[in-house]
Amino acid sequence: MSAVNAPYIDSAAAAGPGRTPRVWVPAEAGENRLALAAIADGLLAFFVALALAQRVFHASAGIAEFAPVFVPCLLGVSFANHVVGTLVFRGSLAKLLFGMRVLRWKDGRRPRPWQTLLRWLFGYFVIVAQFLLEGASVGQACGLRTVRRRDERQWAQP
Repeated sequence: MSAVNAPYIDSAAAAGPGRTPRVWVPAEAGENRLALAAIADGLLAFFVALALAQRVFHASAGIAEFAPVFVPCLLGVSFANHVVGTLVFRGSLAKLLFGMRVLRWKDGRRPRPWQTLLRWLFGYFVIVAQFLLEGASVGQACGLRTVRRRDERQWAQP
């Protein structure tokens, strides 16, 4: 296990028996960076799903036949990017592009599969809520936190 995958434990904090050491987790990435990554991920999912739907869609059919093909493609691409990509690479394509990672906010380790799935589903509800309420964010949803790679690497070095 490399130092980046391990939690950042302050061994000096565990001074006695029965005391648990404090775990340091990097601060959350800024809202602007998160918003840019969300927009980039949305555009990526839209255009890749559009390309996939075009491969299976017949040009002679109308929009009524295109939508049932496009929507599952969109959800599948989004799932692959946000859930599978986060499990494998610790972030979606846009998060990695903007220098961020997703980790568990309690101990700084890799996210669990169910956490990434719930975060992905929660994101759809937050998108709707953002139109109704100001300031809603997926930031620390489902026990996960998005941090800058630079902040994470700073504490991973001995």
